[in-house]
Parts: sequence; structure tokens; C-alpha cells
Amino acid sequence: MFTSSMPYYCLSILLLYFLAVYIPIFPAGGGYSYALAPALTWEFIRSVMEHYWLPFLSLVVVFIGGQAIGMRAMSIYELDADYVRFSRSLGVADNRVIGYIFRNAMLPQVTGLALSIGSLVSGALITEIVFGYPGIGSLLFTSIRQSDYPVIQGVTLLIMIGVLLANFLVDIAYGFIDPRIRATAAGER
Repeated sequence: MFTSSMPYYCLSILLLYFLAVYIPIFPAGGGYSYALAPALTWEFIRSVMEHYWLPFLSLVVVFIGGQAIGMRAMSIYELDADYVRFSRSLGVADNRVIGYIFRNAMLPQVTGLALSIGSLVSGALITEIVFGYPGIGSLLFTSIRQSDYPVIQGVTLLIMIGVLLANFLVDIAYGFIDPRIRATAAGER
């Protein structure tokens, strides 16, 4: 609950202070070490991965908090469903009933996962600015400040394609998660 209500940039600043300044585990900013030139070497890849973790954690921790709250609420809702009571009255094992509950509770979470990519990109903009990370959000921010309309259009198009692709992949994942969707699609042919 605490992490899901915290803004991305607030957690970014806290992680930057604690994990890069107070306890210097991660580098404080940038996309890679300033001593390196971009190249396809193991040293450069290692540097990119070291600089990647703090921005990644600041986005994912907030995102997972909201997903966990939603999954908990949907699981509690599913516990009172008729199929759960019926399964328990038939003596179905609790592990199997829990599997059914989680499969049904997962569907709204998967939908929310695809739809929240847009908000994740907006949080990435501020997170990239806090960490000085050269990503698509900071590119968009710089192009807006400089009125570079072709770059703004291109970045917006990439974000739109990413959200549409995520929604398409969620539709495909629905067939694997919920067997009722597979049965419906097979019956329409």
C-alpha cells in the first residue's frame, strides 16, 4: 500500500539517496560510465546494466505495489464465488481451488498491466530526469522543450505502438490464462 501510493519521482529520489549516495551500491546517474564510449563490449554492457537498476527499481516497485493490491482484492472477491463453494463442497483439494481462484483473479490484473504501460512511460520521464538516464522519456522532454516536432511525433508513435502491442499480447495471453476464451474462439470457427 505504501509503495503503490508513492509517486515515481519520490521513490526515485529516495532510492538515489540511499542506494547511490548513502550506501554506494549503484551509480548515481547516467546511462553508462562516463569513462566509456558506447561499444559492444562486456565492460560497456556491464556498465549499462549497473546504471539501469536504480531507474528500473523506482518504476517497478511502485507498479508492483498497485498490482499486488489489485490481485489481493480480486482474490478476496473470488473466494466468495459460487464455484469455490461448490468445489469445496465436492471435496476438491484446497491447492486446486486456489489455482482456480488465482486464474480468475489474474484476468483483470493482466488487463491492468497492459493499460498501465502509458502511465509507466509517463513515470519514466520524471525518473529518467532524476537519474540523468538517456531514455525515451528524456528524449521526449528535450524535444518538447526545443519544439522538435518530428522527434515528438516519432516518440509518440513509438509509445503508441508499444501500448497497442502490449494490448495485443494481453489478448493472446488471455487464451492461455482462461480456457473459456479458448473454447469460445474454437467454437466460432
